[in-house]
Amino acid sequence: MAKPILGYWNIRGLAEPIRYILHYKNVDFVDKRYHFDKDAEWKKEKFTLGLDFPNLPHYIEGDLKLTQSSAILRYVARKYGLDGKDDQEKLRVALAEQQITDLHYSLVYLVKSSDYEAAKKEFVKNLPIQLKRWNNFLGDRKFLAGDNLTYVDFMAYDVFDFIRIIHESALDDFPAILAFQNRIKSIPELQDYMKSPMYIKWPIFDPNVRFGGGGDPPKHL
Repeated sequence: MAKPILGYWNIRGLAEPIRYILHYKNVDFVDKRYHFDKDAEWKKEKFTLGLDFPNLPHYIEGDLKLTQSSAILRYVARKYGLDGKDDQEKLRVALAEQQITDLHYSLVYLVKSSDYEAAKKEFVKNLPIQLKRWNNFLGDRKFLAGDNLTYVDFMAYDVFDFIRIIHESALDDFPAILAFQNRIKSIPELQDYMKSPMYIKWPIFDPNVRFGGGGDPPKHL
């Protein structure tokens, strides 16, 4: 069988948690990166791949052809046993997925703001409320669902890292989150990926944003 293909822009964005899972499970896959300055490539391929709803990211595995990042995440999580071991874990996974998605999109709204600096000031002011809830949700657990790693851990890791990049000291007062971040990035398979040429720390978002879409990254990246 041909290798699975994950197609997305050459940014972290919505596809990075999917990449984390595939690398964590040592899946031999094609990490197809499209470049914004060469978007004719994606436009040329977009309607030729047999996708029901042509979009990025997309995931092709034999006859299976998926779009929408959440659908892809849930599929690979189920396939590789990363969707929770019991009902209690699955409930925490479902809750955490929705909450981290909300937090992710609050970051997207921030970096798309016409007055980014003013929006950032307000965002940073309110951020401790959100992070305290996440810190409490983690508590003394190893991962968001409990003792077992699930797909939402990869989602949360990337969102928390985005927050750190936007505001360097944002996580400093939240020890459970800091421990969680260190735990995820210390996973050997992720370490191998992050040291490889395929891993990019920057850019995070598409070029049409006020921060994280290109240019020089912050020094603390």
